[in-house]
Amino acid sequence: MTDSPSTPLDQAKALLDELIEAARTGAIIPVRLPGQLEAIQTALNQISSNPVSIETPSAAAEEIPDHAELLKEQAYFVSHAVHELRTPMTSIRGYADMLASGAMGAVNDMQKQFIETIRANSKRMESLLTDVSDTAKIRGGTLRVQPKMDMFKNIAMNVEKQMRPVAESLNRSLVIDIPQGLPILNVDGELLVKALCKLVENGLRYSGENGEVRLSASAEGNQLTITVQDNGIGMTPAEISQLGTIYF
Repeated sequence: MTDSPSTPLDQAKALLDELIEAARTGAIIPVRLPGQLEAIQTALNQISSNPVSIETPSAAAEEIPDHAELLKEQAYFVSHAVHELRTPMTSIRGYADMLASGAMGAVNDMQKQFIETIRANSKRMESLLTDVSDTAKIRGGTLRVQPKMDMFKNIAMNVEKQMRPVAESLNRSLVIDIPQGLPILNVDGELLVKALCKLVENGLRYSGENGEVRLSASAEGNQLTITVQDNGIGMTPAEISQLGTIYF
């Protein structure tokens, strides 16, 4: 005597085997095997309503690296890589400065253009390396903020000093509108200058020919509002929704 299948899965398999054998021998399945398809459906429904429990390791048991710790390690790695990349860039820029000064002999006009291109791109690369390093530090929570008392006028003057040559090279107008009587700030001036320079430079590059970028500030009580405004192409709603997204 053959034991009958004990589980719904075994029953379904046995019924399928019987159907396959009937088809192989040429039997007419609806006549020779009445109700078999319905029986298979019932067996499979039982499996669906009573799924087999499979033990899996709990999330708590798995060793998941701490996200904050990973970001700190990433910041350390990026900082080290940036340091290694800065070393050759410093040499390239230093030798280019030496050539431009004429210390290694006279250079013709075409050579001067080549040297200026090297100097400009070396400076740009150093700026990009700093941005990459700062971004990694911000994400890893390791960026050092050193606030101190300062006047916004001093910060605005530093921004103008760095951005005025960019504005002139692009034939753009840079307006600095800082009124008297603004409150004293307790801020990391270097980081604020860097952030404002990024905004001003972006405005200068995308304002179009004869465009204007205005850096202004206003105060209400002890609150200072800083505005960077341009007459450029603007941003779409989709682009605005991405503001603050890394590498956008």
